[in-house]
Parts: sequence; C-alpha cells; structure tokens
Amino acid sequence: MAPYTAYHYRYFENLFKEYASRRVPKNRPLLYQGEIPTMAFYIRSGVVKIYNITGGGEERIVGYEGPGSLMPAEWLFNRSKVSLYYYDAFTNCEVIRIDKEKLRQALDKKPELASIILERTLSMYIGSTIHLHALQQSWARQKILYLLQYLVLRFGKKKDSKNQQVDLRLTHQEVANLVGLTRETVSTELSKLIKEGVLKMSDSKYVVNMDKATRMLGEDDFNQITL
Repeated sequence: MAPYTAYHYRYFENLFKEYASRRVPKNRPLLYQGEIPTMAFYIRSGVVKIYNITGGGEERIVGYEGPGSLMPAEWLFNRSKVSLYYYDAFTNCEVIRIDKEKLRQALDKKPELASIILERTLSMYIGSTIHLHALQQSWARQKILYLLQYLVLRFGKKKDSKNQQVDLRLTHQEVANLVGLTRETVSTELSKLIKEGVLKMSDSKYVVNMDKATRMLGEDDFNQITL
C-alpha cells in the first residue's frame, strides 16, 4: 500500500522490536465502537476493516487499512477519548500492541517518524475523500466506478500495462456496504462491467482495466492521484 517503502517498514519494525506481535484470526474484533483503548495497534500484516453500525442495524464500512497502519488514529492523536469505529480483522492479521505514550515520545524524538505517519495519514485522507465522492454519486454505476478508483489507489497492484488487480477479496455484499447499495444492484452492475471488459476476476480478486474505466468515467481520475 503506497506510499510506504521497504525502508519505512524497516523503520517501524526497528522502532517496535521490543513489543511482541500477536496473530488475530479473520473476523476477530480488535476494537469496539465507544471502547476506551488501552494500547494502540500497529498492523504488521493483513487487512483491518473499519466500520460502524447504523441505527437500523446495517453495517457501513468506513474503509480498510493494511500493513504499516497505526490505529485508532483518533485516540492515538488525542482527537477522541474512545474508538469512533469498530475495527475487525478482515483477513488473518499480525499486529503489535504499542503503548501510546512511548509512541508519542518516539514522535517527539524522531521527526522523520512523524513525517512518515503524516504521509500515511494524507493517503488515508485522500482515500476517504474518493470514497465519499463515490457515495455522493446519483447512479449505481458511477458509485461503483469511483469505488474501484479508491480500491485501485489503496490496494492496487499492476498486473500488466492496462490492468490493476485489487489485492483485496471483497464479496458483493461488502462492495454494497461500501457504497450504500443493495447486494442485488451491485451484482447486476458488476456483471455489466465484466461483460463490457472493465472488470474481470482473478483468484477471487477484481482486476480493473484502467483505460476502459477512465473512458467510462469520462475523466482522468484514475490516472491523476497516487496514494
């Protein structure tokens, strides 16, 4: 997940080497909404799902975070006394629990570390605005195309000169939860995009034809932003 490099990961690994890591199986909770955290989490591997529950009991996905992420940011940087969302292991994960004050002391001593975290936070912010833009679209197809842009930017890996593979397995229901559509509508629209050559499946992952997706949006959105 850009913009982290091997250097950034080594930097974090060295910083947190005194802490023991633990494995968290898929679908296990890390934090509950409203919970007062006692430690922060650093994701070494895997993907964590961040979401809330509506008054009607529906799940609304806020986003996903992968290796290198620190959570919950709102508590870690004193913007909330509690976790604002639910955090669940979306895949099998390996995480490190970190003392908040020790991390903040490290930030004070190592400006480079603060710069790395700022870079990561900026990526999260840009991804969130693209996700929000998808939610604001009136038409289901536009919602899904902008969501694909978000997924490519956050989890995309170049497959060939024209295609990007989203390195995240998402069910139609999970896509629906990301953009506020029904599963049936998402299934219909994704089937159309597959028939039109914008999408294909590889190892249960979405592969996006960037040229066709860009032309379908009628904009250069897919090519103008890097995270």
